[in-house]
Amino acid sequence: MARPEPVVMEFPELKGHTRRDYWLAIIREVLYVHRYINKFKIISGVAKDEAISKAVLGILRVQAIQELGLANPVRYESLLPFNLCDELPGGDHVLETLAEMSSSRVLDRTNKAKEGTLYSISASDMVSQLGLMFGSSPRGNSSSLVVGEVVVGDVNPLERAVKQSRKNYEKVVLAQETVNGVKVDGIDTNLAVMKELLLPVIEIGNWLLSLAYWDDTLKSSVFCLLSTFIIYRGWIGYVLAAAFIFVSGFIVLTRCFSNREKAMIELKVIAPPPMNTMEQLLAVQNAISQLEQLVQDANIVLLKLRALLLSLFPQASEKFAVAVVIAALILILVAWNIIILVVFLELFTRYSPPRRPSTERLIRRLKEWWFSIPAAPVVLEQRKDDSKKTK
Repeated sequence: MARPEPVVMEFPELKGHTRRDYWLAIIREVLYVHRYINKFKIISGVAKDEAISKAVLGILRVQAIQELGLANPVRYESLLPFNLCDELPGGDHVLETLAEMSSSRVLDRTNKAKEGTLYSISASDMVSQLGLMFGSSPRGNSSSLVVGEVVVGDVNPLERAVKQSRKNYEKVVLAQETVNGVKVDGIDTNLAVMKELLLPVIEIGNWLLSLAYWDDTLKSSVFCLLSTFIIYRGWIGYVLAAAFIFVSGFIVLTRCFSNREKAMIELKVIAPPPMNTMEQLLAVQNAISQLEQLVQDANIVLLKLRALLLSLFPQASEKFAVAVVIAALILILVAWNIIILVVFLELFTRYSPPRRPSTERLIRRLKEWWFSIPAAPVVLEQRKDDSKKTK
C-alpha cells in the first residue's frame, strides 16, 4: 500500500552528521542493488542472490568499521560496491560488465549441469584452450584460458572495467583540485571573474549592436549586404561549419605554439575593493529584488497572454488572432530561407537612417497596445493543510 506522504527519517546528532551519513549510505546501497537487479533484468535466483550478497558483505564491512569507533571520518560509499559504482565515472560500465559475467556464469553452469559436469571444466576444453595459448592450433588467435571466473593469460573483463574507471576517477580528482583552487569568495569577486571570462563575448555583442544601430553606416551596409547574400544563397550551414573549423584550428595552433612548460594560462583579474558583511548583505538583497522583479515581469507577460487567449480584451484578442493567422499562412506558403532573410532585414535595418523614424513610431504603438491589455486575474488560495496548522 503506497503512502500519500513520504517517510522522513531524522538522525539528530549534536556532534556532527556521521550517524546520518552512515545510515544513508546503507539505505542507498540497498536501493542501488535493487535498481541494479531491475535495470539488468536479473531474474535468475543465483545471480540475484550473488548481487544481494555483495551488497550485504559491503554493509557488514561498514558496520564492522563503525564498531571500531575510528576518530578520522570514513567515506562509507567507498566500502559499498553499488554506492561506489554510482559515484565513479564509468561505474555504469562496471555494473554492466558484472551483470554480463553473472549471466554468463549462470548460463555456463546450466549448460554444464545438463552435460553432467557441473562446476568443472572438461579436459577437452582445457586442452583445446592450452593449444590455442601455445600456438599448436591454427584455428584461432586467442591467448587466454578461462577457468571459472579467472582468465589465464588475459585480464578479467570486470578487472579491466574497474581499472578504466579508476583511471577516469584519477582524472576527475585532478580536475576537481583545479576547480577547488580557482574558487573565490565574495559576490563582487565572482562577478569580476565572470566579466573577465565573458569579455570576448561582450566585445562581439557590442560590435554586433553597433552594426545593428548603424553607428558606422559603411560597416553596417557591408555587413547587411554580405549577410543578405549568404542567407539568400542558403550558405548559413557553411558559415557555421567554417566557424567551427576556425575554432578547431585556433585550438590546434594554440596547442602547437603555446609554451608547453606552462600547463595552464592564468587569467588575470583586477580584484574589486573589499566589501564588509553589511555591503555583501545589501548586494545579495539587491540581487534578490532584481530577480523578484524579473519573475513578476515574466508572470505579467504570461497573464497578458492568457488574457489574449481567453478574449478578456476582445479588440486586442482579435488583432492577435489575425496576426497569428497571417504568421501561419506565411510559414505555409513562403520558403524558409525567404522568411529568414525577411526577418533578418527587418531586425537589422530597423535602425538604419531611412527607417529609424518609422521604427520608433511602430515600437511606440506596439508598447501602447501591449500596455492596454489587462492581465488575467489571479486568486491565491491556501492549502487545507496550512489552514489546519494555523488553527
